Parts: sequence; C-alpha cells; structure tokens
Amino acid sequence: MKIILYSDKSISAIMYYMAEPILNEAIIKDLKKTFEQLKSEVTVAVFTQKGLNDQYNELASQIITEISGVDKRIKPEMHEIGDEDSKRYGVTSSPTLLICPEKYRIMFRGAPLGEEGRTLVMALIMASTGQGAIREPSIKKLQKLTDRRQVKVFVSPT
Repeated sequence: MKIILYSDKSISAIMYYMAEPILNEAIIKDLKKTFEQLKSEVTVAVFTQKGLNDQYNELASQIITEISGVDKRIKPEMHEIGDEDSKRYGVTSSPTLLICPEKYRIMFRGAPLGEEGRTLVMALIMASTGQGAIREPSIKKLQKLTDRRQVKVFVSPT
C-alpha cells in the first residue's frame, strides 16, 4: 500500500491508493454467482478528467475493469471528459459512470465502492435483464402519463 499526501487548496488529507486488487476471491465468487442473472451485455462507460479527483478516477476505472474480468458480458469503455461521448451524454463530473448509456440514463458519480458497489451490481443486472425495480401498480400509473417527464433519483449513504 502506498500513502500519497494530497493537498487541494486549503484542504489537506492523506489519501490511500490501493495498488492491489479491490475485489478479493470471496467477492469474485459471489459476483460470479450474482452475474448468472445477466441476460445480455452491459456497457459501462467510465468518464474521467486528468488532474481532477485523480484518486477516485483511478479507483472507478479499476473497479470497473476488475468487475468486467468477472463476467465477459460486462464491457468497460474508458473516456475522457471533453471527448465526443462525454459531450453527447452531458458528462461533466469526474469520475462518472454510465450504465448502457445508449439505452438508459443510469449514472454514478464518484467511485462506486462500499454500499455504492452493491447499487452498481444491481444496476448492471437491471440493465442486462431490462427489468427494473418498478412493480406492476406503478407501471400502470406511469402508462397513464401523457406528458414527457424526467425522473431523477439521488442516492447517498450519508
């Protein structure tokens, strides 16, 4: 483990960068079993910007790379903010992950570790199967809407 001293304007902190794998054997075993639910390929587009949140960029890229190694149906794409895809999808924060961006608007900002990791796995399965968490009564109510709507859901463990 390397210790990197990190200073950002008036804030100083010690950041730890894990050069070792994030996923251990037990997690990989559980993920393999969980990913048996995947029905189709899932693209995970990772957007980063050098010089902005570099430690989190590295962790986000690393976790997606490691997860894609668990199941070949998970397809990582690495992008830089400012490229054509970031403009097309309106990505301006680093790091940002988009799940199947050509089909869905599922976005994670930051490195999806800890409890966010569980949410990431659920999002991968939902995108792959095309089945979300919305149940039949809600679907019926939503089908009655005639105007276009934009729904945003924000989740934070704190």
